[in-house]
Amino acid sequence: MELRHLSWVLLAVWGCATSGAASNHLGEQESQSPVAFIDNDQGAALRAAREKHLPVFVEAWAPWCHACRAMRATVLNDPALKPWSSRFIWLAVDTDNPSNEDFLSRFPVDTWPTLLVLDPERETLVARSLGAVSVPQLVEFLEQAEHAFREGRQEAEAGITRADALAVSGAHAEAIAAYQQALSRLPQDGPLRAGAVVSLLKSLSATDNPDECMRLTARELPHLSRVGDRARVLYVGIGCSLDVETEEAATLRTRLAEETARAIAAPAEALVPDVRSSLYEALIEIRQMSGDEEGTKSLAEQWLTFIEESAGRARGAEERSAFDTHRMMAAMILEQPERAIPALERSERELPTDYNPPARLSELYLQTGQLDPALRASDRALSRVPRATRGTVLASRARILLARGERAQAEQMLTAALQELEGTDGFGTWRQRLVLQRTLNFIRSSGH
Repeated sequence: MELRHLSWVLLAVWGCATSGAASNHLGEQESQSPVAFIDNDQGAALRAAREKHLPVFVEAWAPWCHACRAMRATVLNDPALKPWSSRFIWLAVDTDNPSNEDFLSRFPVDTWPTLLVLDPERETLVARSLGAVSVPQLVEFLEQAEHAFREGRQEAEAGITRADALAVSGAHAEAIAAYQQALSRLPQDGPLRAGAVVSLLKSLSATDNPDECMRLTARELPHLSRVGDRARVLYVGIGCSLDVETEEAATLRTRLAEETARAIAAPAEALVPDVRSSLYEALIEIRQMSGDEEGTKSLAEQWLTFIEESAGRARGAEERSAFDTHRMMAAMILEQPERAIPALERSERELPTDYNPPARLSELYLQTGQLDPALRASDRALSRVPRATRGTVLASRARILLARGERAQAEQMLTAALQELEGTDGFGTWRQRLVLQRTLNFIRSSGH
C-alpha cells in the first residue's frame, strides 16, 4: 500500500487526540520529569512568568502526534533539563483541547510538535522551533532563547524572530524574504541555521512553492555537519520533492534518498529513534514514487525490524506506544497488518483510558477481515474519545460499516457528524471536517 494513500486512511486512526493516560504531561513517567509543566492554562503560565520575570517555554503538541509522544517520553523528562527547570515557566498546549482556542488564534500551529518561547510582558514570540528535537538540540534552543530574552538579540537572531512572527501570523511570503535575509547573516554550520532552514522550508511549502523548497534543501544539506540537523531538513525537503513530478525533482530525490540512507545508518547516539523512524518513512515514499516495489518492501521490512527493536528497549508504555503509528504503516506496506496487532493490543491494555490503541486496532482488524473485532474496537474508541475530536473515529467506523455491507448506516452517521460541525470554526475542526468529508465521498463512490 502506498504511503500517500495510506496517510489519509490512517488519518481516521491516528489523527485523533488522547484522553486519560496522555492528558497529564508525561503520563506514567511524570514523577521523573525534571520540569513542571502547566497544562492548557496560558493565563496561569503568563502570570507566573511575570511574577518571576521568566520567559515562557511552550510545547504545542497533539496526542495523536507520534513525534510529540516520543519527545514527551524521552526528551522532555531527560535529567539534562533539570538545570533549566527554574529558568523558564513551562506550558504544555494540547492543540486538540478547545480550551486553547484563544492561544492558538494568536500563535497558530501547523507543525507538531512546535516549541515556542514567549516574552510574558509583551506576550510576543522570542523563539520558535518546528518539529521534534533531541535533548542536545532542545538544550541549545533553550540557551539561545534565554539569551535573546535576557540580553537581546544579535542582528541575525532578530531577523529569525521577525521571520517567525510573520510566519505565525500567516504572512508566509514576507516570512520567506525575512528568513532568507537572516540566513545570509548566519554561519553556514551555526547552531541556529538548521532551525531557520526548516522554518523557511515550511513557509515555502505554505506558499505552494515545492520546487524552491526541494532546491533549498539540496543547497543547505552540505553545510550541516550534525546528523540531527540534516535529518530535520531532509524530512521537510523530501516532502516538498514528492509534490513535484519533473526530471529535476527525480534527480534531487535520488540525492536526498542517498543522504537519508546515510542518516539512517548513523550511530545510534546520533538520532533519537522516532526521528530515525521518520527517515525510514520518508525514504520509503521516495522508493514508492520511483516505482521500486521490491526496494520498498525490503526497506519496510528493515523499518519494521527497527521499530520492533526500538519499542523493545522502551522504558514504559508511553514511550513504547509512540511507535504504534509507524508500526502500523510498515506492516500495512508489507501487506501484513496482522504483525502490528499484538503490539497495539498491548498498548490498549497498558493505556486503558487512551482511545488511540483501539482506534488503530479497529483499522488493523478491518485490514485483516476481522469485522466483528473491528467494530468492537471502534466501540471502545468511541467510548473514550472527547466529543470535539470524535469525527476521526467515526470516519474509521464508517469504513468498517461499509465492509459489513451497511453503507446506508455509514452515510447517515457521517452526514450527521458533518452537520454537527456546521458553523463551528475551532482550531482542529478543519481536520475533522476533512477526514469526514473524504470518507463520505469514498463511501458514496464505492457504491457505483
